[in-house]
Amino acid sequence: MRAGIVYNPVKIDRQELAVAVESAQPLEWSEPVWFETAADDAGRAAVRSALEADIDLLLVAGGDGTVRVAADEITSTAVPLAIIPAGTGNLLARNLGIDVASLKNAVRTAFEGEEREIDLGELEIEAPDGTRTKHAFAVMVGFGLDAEMIDKTDEQLKKKVGWLAYVDAAGRVISGLDKVRVQVRMDAGRTLRSTVNTMLVGNCGTVTNGIVVLPDAVIDDGMLDIALIRPRGARGWLQVAGYVARNNLLVTKLLRRRGHLKRQRTGAALGYGQAKETHARLDEPRAVQVDGDVVGEAVALRAGIRQDALRVRVPHRGAQGGVPV
Repeated sequence: MRAGIVYNPVKIDRQELAVAVESAQPLEWSEPVWFETAADDAGRAAVRSALEADIDLLLVAGGDGTVRVAADEITSTAVPLAIIPAGTGNLLARNLGIDVASLKNAVRTAFEGEEREIDLGELEIEAPDGTRTKHAFAVMVGFGLDAEMIDKTDEQLKKKVGWLAYVDAAGRVISGLDKVRVQVRMDAGRTLRSTVNTMLVGNCGTVTNGIVVLPDAVIDDGMLDIALIRPRGARGWLQVAGYVARNNLLVTKLLRRRGHLKRQRTGAALGYGQAKETHARLDEPRAVQVDGDVVGEAVALRAGIRQDALRVRVPHRGAQGGVPV
């Protein structure tokens, strides 16, 4: 047995990671093979090289972009993915209950955790000039507040204060966030026409700092969860804030995990839906983010789901750090 390790040298120190791997890897395993990501590549070339090395487990140490690329590449193989969170958001790791604060615990989960099959989303966007591009996503895509916040985040500030830099960016963009007319169709249902400032499509529902924004999202249910955020003035934003606050109360989270709560209801300021595939067409182009990376502007998008496409290592259920969603 042998592990392949893909790491982003900007995000994590190789020597520190090597010490943790040596401590956690079973004695009977061969020496791991190491692959460093390049500055002009989120990790696709490194992941491909690792998979060509006939490995039995792939550890990926980096941010959300590197994890997303690895997830996309590994789905065509039988190799499980182990995430070593080393970014700012660490979105997929959070949604799987992986310890984002302890390198030692994350590496231990890589070698000793249980395997779980999860879904992987597929996004196709149409740019204003008509060109189309495809992107895999493990967590969430969307346009509006999330994409503008990511686009306007100060990278130097993010290095200093981490996720708090997103709060700074959100405060700067929210007041000037423009609305856009959008047509949305979920599966074979009727087309909904609405004016929104944000649309989210998620495979799972937890974002930076553990905040739940899509409360009904489950990472292995074969469904996408969709939110249309459409507040009217300050009162509308207060309604949105109320939805988010209630969904993040500890008692709410516990009741939802135990199946005691019904699905999130749609309101005037915030609409929810579920589908295996959703289409949206915008009257004006908007920046689109994919798992925390802005990938360009779009006038239309299509999102679908690949059920049980990815095998990941997660903490044993009931282990400290939370139950994976």
